[in-house]
Amino acid sequence: MAFLLVTVAAALGVLLLGVAGDRKDMRALPDAVGSSVEVLADRRTETTFADVLGKPQTDWETWDGRGYIRSYAGEVVWVRVTLRNPTDQPLRGVLADAEYYTDRIDLWVQTQGEGGAAAEWRSAVSGELTPPAEKALWGRDSAFFVDVPAGGQRVTVLRLDDHFGGWLRPVWWPDERRFLAAQLRDTAAEAIYFGLLVALLVYNAVLWVRLRHRDIGYYLGYLCSVGCFMFFSRCIHQALGLAWGSPVMETFVTVALAASLAFVAQFARVFLDLARIAPGCDRVVRGLLVIGVVLAAGGLFFPWASSTIWMHFTIGGTALAHVVLFFVAIRAWMAGQKQGRFFVLSFGFLAVGVVPTAVIWLLAIPLGQSAMAMMTGSALEMLLLSLAVADRFAVMQQEKIAAQVRAVEEAEKRREIQEAYADELQHEVEERTRELAAANADKDRMMAVLGHDLRSPLTALTLSAEQVSGDAAATGARTAFAAEAAQTGRALLLLLEDVVLWARLRAGPGRAVEQAAHGVVAPAVELHRAAAARRGVELVLRCEPDLRVTTELVPAQTLVRNLTSNAVKNARSLVRVAASTDAAGRVRISVRDDGPGLPSGVLAYLQAHGREATAGPWLNGGGLGLRLCLEITRVLGTRLEVATPEGGGVEIWFTLPGAKDTGGPT
Repeated sequence: MAFLLVTVAAALGVLLLGVAGDRKDMRALPDAVGSSVEVLADRRTETTFADVLGKPQTDWETWDGRGYIRSYAGEVVWVRVTLRNPTDQPLRGVLADAEYYTDRIDLWVQTQGEGGAAAEWRSAVSGELTPPAEKALWGRDSAFFVDVPAGGQRVTVLRLDDHFGGWLRPVWWPDERRFLAAQLRDTAAEAIYFGLLVALLVYNAVLWVRLRHRDIGYYLGYLCSVGCFMFFSRCIHQALGLAWGSPVMETFVTVALAASLAFVAQFARVFLDLARIAPGCDRVVRGLLVIGVVLAAGGLFFPWASSTIWMHFTIGGTALAHVVLFFVAIRAWMAGQKQGRFFVLSFGFLAVGVVPTAVIWLLAIPLGQSAMAMMTGSALEMLLLSLAVADRFAVMQQEKIAAQVRAVEEAEKRREIQEAYADELQHEVEERTRELAAANADKDRMMAVLGHDLRSPLTALTLSAEQVSGDAAATGARTAFAAEAAQTGRALLLLLEDVVLWARLRAGPGRAVEQAAHGVVAPAVELHRAAAARRGVELVLRCEPDLRVTTELVPAQTLVRNLTSNAVKNARSLVRVAASTDAAGRVRISVRDDGPGLPSGVLAYLQAHGREATAGPWLNGGGLGLRLCLEITRVLGTRLEVATPEGGGVEIWFTLPGAKDTGGPT
């Protein structure tokens, strides 16, 4: 970017200072070939041209060419210019004012009558207040075509009249074509300058319409006010056919320049965010804003007075304000505001253009020529400030794109999370569906088991009742029937208790409390002594004294009862139920019989899956008791351990926490 800026600056400098500012064919008067300039002040402003011709030579004062020929407010200045041609060819040149800020300039040029007749005077008029159709030479310049004979001279008289007083610096173009070419170069350069301003104005207007940022609006105001200042200070309005002079032109120039100060101060405040990063600088720049507003308001009225002092105040105030803004921009840049570097460069380029202009003006070099340097600095300033706006817009676009990318990434992450959650939810639904299906199947199997367990005792009871009814005289039969009915009733009652407990365990575990181990084991064993005696099986109970466990009483008793019932049904002659303390301090409750033992498949299944209350080889086709045993172990947090002791039979045991043991399952 630095190379691009240097290239643009060099191109503008060459265009405005080298090409458009080329004045090598212009001669400042008086010149080296004998052309002279004489001045006659007329404070009464009533002197006519005829009166001037009658003035003695002693009334005329020779001008040495330094500074300007001045006329003050309320007076007229007469200037006699004698143009000499040392060549042997006649010259058709242009006598012009190096400036173009005089309200009216009248010209009388002496011509030689035919046949040596007396000299005649031809008149013409020019100036800011002269309509274009009446000007001697169309355009903004106060210029007149003058013919100078070969080896001779031509005398011209100029009358200078201005509202605020004129500033005249007469110059001579020996070749009219050179003058017209210089005008064309000036027009082309200014067209490029104002074309650049218009392009920047349109670009930033589009940005403002799109973004509605206040700082861009202030910059648009600055562009417009600077454009108006340059338009009227360069008298472009005269080239468009508008005959505006003093004090209208000074009013436009003053107000536009003061408005530019107000707009650039407010633009710098908002764009550089001075209120946040440099509050002290912000207060200073707010002061510049107030100064600009005051100068603009005063400019609407003061130029109508007899002095341009307010315009000079405005020019000085604006120049000083740009110096202050230059250092404020450096402060903002150091505070981390990257766009501050564009402000530093822009005000620096403007200073590069303004300082030479001020020096040139002090040296009395024509402003029409020196203003090209200010135009160069102004164009670069506008370009750099637009680059600052464009740079911030680019940063905003990049941040927007980055935010959109982050939003897309976050949306993609949310989509992945949703998909993962959906998969997890689907898996959970499938799992719950399988659990419900298993529970439903378990319920169906339980109903089948319940029907089987109820049907067998009821069938036996029904057959016994039929036999008793067939032999009513048999007292022994009735006694046996009564005993069998009582036994069947107890079995059905226990079965119903098992069903109720199974349903309660499905609803969730209860509360474990401290119990006497004998109170858990003995009642369950005593329920099966009669059945064991009928089968000729000895039922032995061994329980350590004062042994206590922490468990739920009903499920633990039911577990012991069902294991004992199963052992009594399968034992040949002996069933041992024991409760003792193991090495870990837990209570071990075991049931052992001397029966044929468990099938190998059931034994292996219980050894591997003793904690699980699911269907297996031991459960398929079995009754409710064994199913309930596995469900109880799940709720109590224990498991069934199975072993085949020497001598045959099977031993099944489980452990419960002791009275002081709160550990988990083993």
